[in-house]
Amino acid sequence: MLELDLNKVINKIKRENYKKVLIQVPEGLKTKVVKIAEEIERETKARVFISAEPCYGSCDLPLEEASVLKVDAIVHIGHSDFGVKTKIPVFYVPVYFDLKIPERLKKEISKIKEKKLSIYSSEPFRKVLDDLEKFLLKVGKEVIEKKIILGCSEIEQKGEANVFVGSGKFHPLALHGKTYFLNLEKNKLEDMTEEIEREEMKKQARISKFKEAKKIGILISTKPGQFYKDYEKIKEKLEKEGKEAEIVIMDEIKNEKLIDLDFDAYLNTACPRILDNHFDKLIVNLKDLF
Repeated sequence: MLELDLNKVINKIKRENYKKVLIQVPEGLKTKVVKIAEEIERETKARVFISAEPCYGSCDLPLEEASVLKVDAIVHIGHSDFGVKTKIPVFYVPVYFDLKIPERLKKEISKIKEKKLSIYSSEPFRKVLDDLEKFLLKVGKEVIEKKIILGCSEIEQKGEANVFVGSGKFHPLALHGKTYFLNLEKNKLEDMTEEIEREEMKKQARISKFKEAKKIGILISTKPGQFYKDYEKIKEKLEKEGKEAEIVIMDEIKNEKLIDLDFDAYLNTACPRILDNHFDKLIVNLKDLF
C-alpha cells in the first residue's frame, strides 16, 4: 500500500495564501498526479500546474517552469529534501510503501551466511528497512549500519555483507562488496555481488580509455542539484594533462545531444547514474577520475 500524506502541504498553501503551485512527481507516480492536483486545488482553491518533464530525484527541480509560470511554490512529491537551495519555496512530500517482508523471503534472508550486515534502502521503503532490521536482530545477525541511500550514493562496505531492500537495481548498484538485494517487486533475494564487480570492471576500463582520449567534452547539467560550479578548474586540469577540453552544458544529458559533437570522450560532472543509459561515445564520471 502506498502512503501519501498531503495534509501538511495543503495546510501550508492555505496558511501562506499561495495562489499558484507547481506539482512535480517521478515517473512512477504520474498515474496519480491528476488526482493529487485535483485534491490540492479542491482543498486550497489555488491554481495547480503539473510538470510533465521527467523527474529523477529531488536534485531535479522544475525551477525554469516555476519561473515561467510565476508560481508561489513547488510541491515535489516522491522524494525527501536533497538540500538544494532555491529562491522559490519547495515542499517535499515523501511517499512510503506500507509493506511487510513476506515469510518466504524471511526464510531466504535467514540463510545469509554473513553475520555482520549493513542494511540499506531508498526513502519509500523506510518502513520496510525497519522491519528488516528487527528480523535480522531476531535471527542473530548484527546490523553494522542502517541507512537510506540515493541512487547517486557511493557506499563502501562496512560489514561482512550488504543487504538492500526495495525495488529496481538503481540503488543497490551504488554499493560495494558482497551485496544481497531483497527485491520486493520480484519477491526474491538476489546476490548482486558479481554484477557489482562487473560494473567496477567496466568503470576501470572506461577510465583507461579516457586517459588515451585527446579531445574532451566536460558535461555540465543545469539541473539545480547536479550543477557543478568548479568546471573551470576541471578544464584547466585536463589541459595541463595535454588534453583539449571544452565545456558542454544542457539540462538532461542524452546520447542524441552528444553523438555529433567532435569529442573523443566526455567527462560527466552531473548525476553519475546517467552512465546507466546508452551512449555511443565514451563517458567517465568526474568522481571516478579525480
